[in-house]
Amino acid sequence: MLKERQTIDLFQAIEEMKRISLAGGTFSMKFRKWNRQTRKGGDIVTVNAARVRPKASDEEIAYSSYKLFFTDTETGLARVCWQPLIIEFNGYRTMLN
Repeated sequence: MLKERQTIDLFQAIEEMKRISLAGGTFSMKFRKWNRQTRKGGDIVTVNAARVRPKASDEEIAYSSYKLFFTDTETGLARVCWQPLIIEFNGYRTMLN
């Protein structure tokens, strides 16, 4: 019998990501890619060691309030993903309520 996977509310996970990052730690996550201009995506991206970085304003980047701005600490690259497309945080499956 398979053990049921643990879940976490998406917005609770994002708050935990911020807390971990402020403390100097890193977290893992998985998300689905999506490009609004081309309307293509779906590929799953795994980031093993991420740290949240300050978000841009909506005036600077459209819909920034719906995006998670982070740094992949393994590559040093600044990255962005859509918050509703985060599917896993530190091994916990996220749920959008």
